[in-house]
Amino acid sequence: MADETGPSAPFETPADPTPADAPSGDILYLGVDLGTANCSVATSTDITRTVPSVVGWPKDLVAYKFLQKSIVFGEESIRNRMALDLFYPLEKGVLKYRPSDGGSIDSENREAAAVEELVRHVIELAEIKPGQSVRAVVGAPALASVSDKQAVIDVMQGLVDSVIVVSEPFLVAYGLGFYNNALVVDIGAGTLDMCRMHGTIPEDEDQRTLDKAGNFIDEQFHALLQDKIQDSPISRHLATAIKERYAFVSPITEGISVEFQVGGKPVLYNIAQELKSACESLLPDTFTAIRELITTFEPEFQDELRNNIVLAGGGSQIKGLPEVIESNLAEFGSARVTAVDDPVYAGALGALKLAQDMPDSEWASA
Repeated sequence: MADETGPSAPFETPADPTPADAPSGDILYLGVDLGTANCSVATSTDITRTVPSVVGWPKDLVAYKFLQKSIVFGEESIRNRMALDLFYPLEKGVLKYRPSDGGSIDSENREAAAVEELVRHVIELAEIKPGQSVRAVVGAPALASVSDKQAVIDVMQGLVDSVIVVSEPFLVAYGLGFYNNALVVDIGAGTLDMCRMHGTIPEDEDQRTLDKAGNFIDEQFHALLQDKIQDSPISRHLATAIKERYAFVSPITEGISVEFQVGGKPVLYNIAQELKSACESLLPDTFTAIRELITTFEPEFQDELRNNIVLAGGGSQIKGLPEVIESNLAEFGSARVTAVDDPVYAGALGALKLAQDMPDSEWASA
């Protein structure tokens, strides 16, 4: 198995660069997005699945009797969180636990077990058939460390036959066919990652990873709600759900009324200003990083790059975000910012496309 930021270059391009037209029944290709909030997998057999990145164990005998399961994943975990000990195995886009830290992954070490159980569950969603050889490309933050990538490889051992770890925003660009003069801004829960494409595999200087992302918005919004509505037990889960439904950075033209339980009674509050402020907390660092990647690009191609900015990840759904980025770049000239059509699977589908396009010679060393 190998740790890569992408296929090594140069490599011999297959005679037919679209192996999906002639799939091998003995090889299953996987594109995997291990995200802080959600994990997704796409397969060469046209399966796409996603699951929230959370694992739960029943708290006690009553919880087990209620759930009739010894371990629970994803939405079911969140829905039944009062009966479960919840663990979130990923943080800032990387695994919290790595086997190289020492210790064994067993029932006595739930933090460690949650990592392996979640990854195993995601791979099981691919419905691997007996006898199939499995080749997986897995997305990681743009500037993930060597040890972070190796942790993914280690935890995938025994689940797949070959694995390569690749920059997540690069995978989005690759999946969309944006190979040249394009800038992908991938706004996940744990990290905000950027990658500029210039007709070849990007280097570290072409990428950025920011720690302020979707979870940071959640933290800011939750705190603002608690300050505004002090007599209501507002959970982080509720704050996140509201953000995911209404997130915006455009000018406030109307209120956003949400019902909260205050003293056991439903009360409507306008939370538009609090939500806008929380979402805007991402903008300063995001603006700075985008400007750096554009202004340090080859001058002849900066105009094209500025007009080919693509937003991906859950944060790409923040209303008004393309327009505020375009406005921030106006002093340099025209800018065009769009969002991917499928923020849930853009990374996994890009990973799948790369896995299928990679020549056998690359997989031989993986």
